[in-house]
Parts: sequence; C-alpha cells; structure tokens
Amino acid sequence: MQITSGVVEINHIDLNDTTFKISTDISLENLFGSIENVGLITPPIVQYIADNRFIVVSGFRRVAACRALGWQSVDVRVVKETQIDLQLLKLAIADNALNRQLNVIEQSVSISKLSSFFHDESLLSRESQKLGLNVNPKLIKKLRKINFVNNALKEKISAGIIPFSIGLELADMKQSEAIAISQIIEKLHPTLNHQKEIIRLVKEISRLNNVTISDVINDCNVTDVISNPDFDRNQKIKKIRRYLKQIRYPEIVRFETNYLACLQQIKLPDSIHLNPPAEFEGNNFSMNLHFQNMMQFNAVIDVLNELHNFPDFAKILEKEFEDN
Repeated sequence: MQITSGVVEINHIDLNDTTFKISTDISLENLFGSIENVGLITPPIVQYIADNRFIVVSGFRRVAACRALGWQSVDVRVVKETQIDLQLLKLAIADNALNRQLNVIEQSVSISKLSSFFHDESLLSRESQKLGLNVNPKLIKKLRKINFVNNALKEKISAGIIPFSIGLELADMKQSEAIAISQIIEKLHPTLNHQKEIIRLVKEISRLNNVTISDVINDCNVTDVISNPDFDRNQKIKKIRRYLKQIRYPEIVRFETNYLACLQQIKLPDSIHLNPPAEFEGNNFSMNLHFQNMMQFNAVIDVLNELHNFPDFAKILEKEFEDN
C-alpha cells in the first residue's frame, strides 16, 4: 500500500463517508488552538476515490476543524489504491489506537468493522491486538453487543455517563425502555450498584406484573420524585429505590418499616447495633457491641439485660407485626 504526501482542497474531501471512522469525539474546540498556532502536526490520511473525490481514512476531526477554520486546502497523506478496505481499516484503527486510548464505543466500532473480515473471535482478537486494541474473545462479544444500542446511548456510554456494564443491560431492552432508564441515571447519577439494583427491580416488576419497563419507569410515583425540587439527588435515589422495592417485595418492605419503627422505640445506644436477617428473611439476628473499657462494657451489658423488658424488641425477634 503506497501513501504519498499532497495537498487537497477541503471541499473535495467527503466527511459524510464514515467507512473508516473510528472516533466518537465530535468536539473541535481543543483542535482549533493547536492547528491555528502550529498547523497540522499529523496530516490526515485520505483515500482517492474518483473524479477528484477523497474519503477520510483517519483524521475526521482534523479535517472538520480545518474546514471550520476556513481553510481552503489541507496537507494530507493520500492512499490511491482501491479495493483494499481491510488494509485501510487496519490503518484507521491503528492510527487512532496507537496515539490515544480508545473509549469503549470506539473499540466497539472497531471490532464491529473488523468482524466483517474476521468471523472467528479468536482470530479477530489476535488481529485487533496487533492494531493496538487490548481485547480478548470474551470482551469482543460484549463490544459487539454494545454496538447495537442507539446512537444517543452510545454517546452517553462513550462520555462515561452510562457505565459499560449498564450499557450491556440496556442493549437487551427496547430502545424506548433503554432511553427511559438512561435518563434516570443521567439525572440522578446513582452509584453503579444502585443502577444495577434499579434495573433489576424494574425488570422484575415488569415481568411479574405483565407491564412494560416503560410503564414502570413512567409511574407517577417515580416521575414525581425525580421532578420534585424539594428532594436532593440522594433523597430521590433513596425514595425511588424504596418505592420499587415496595412494589417488588411488599412483605419485606412491610417488615423493614415495622422493624425500623420498633427499633426507634427501643432507642439502642450507639454502642449496640442490631443486625436483622439478610433481606429480612430467616430468623438469624446478630449484634455488634462497641466498648473501650470495662466501664463501657458494663454499660452495654446493662442495656442488654433490660432488652427483654421491651415489647418492641420481642416483636422484632418474633416478627409479630400488625398490618398498617
């Protein structure tokens, strides 16, 4: 493959042809200053097609930035050969991957395009690694899957707004459902564990109640919390999680509510912490006791000796709660 240097009129370069496009970054501001001050340090690579028309192999943002700056022509590296799509694709991926860390969507795009030439995942993995992509067959499956989410979600994943693991879950949903959940994540920024919990609860409620995921997300009890200006972000997350739990596990939430009410009546000191059974299932309670000397230890023992006199403590252990 022969590459020569040259100068091409910018209006002869077709930026709409994305055959070899890898980058998801559409911002140009950080390029303007560099190009204006020192010019193009690394000229873009273009392929000559026909009739004075060129397409970009690598350097879409560089060409777009020069065009936005009003340049009439640009220094380029030109590939004149035709029908060598695989070699040019490798060149495009390597030129991007060896100069910077590709985000997960750029890796997904690269793998998706290479998959047209390498159907065996082990071979695809080896060829990808030669080009600077650190991927194994297991990761390749995930990257292929994430490539099918809609463009709006891809932008959020590439920007780090939606974590890769969450994007994989959203890829299994209908587009409208995935967008609805992504909007909650974007507005409230829950922790990764809370994101996974919300998605799990929404999917389970949808399945058990024979309603769509969108129906669950658009429930007024959820939307009203999100739009309520009186709640801060953490309060909104907490209320949404609790509401979804109440729908999915009404008995557990009922027990938790009564448990906390009884615990409040007992008023245990900070030195004693009562631990209920996991998920409030089973009968195994435990306690954490905190003390630094014999005096504090004796104070803890005095409280423990009095617990049998608290009806609310007996209610907790026997799970004898009345329905509200």
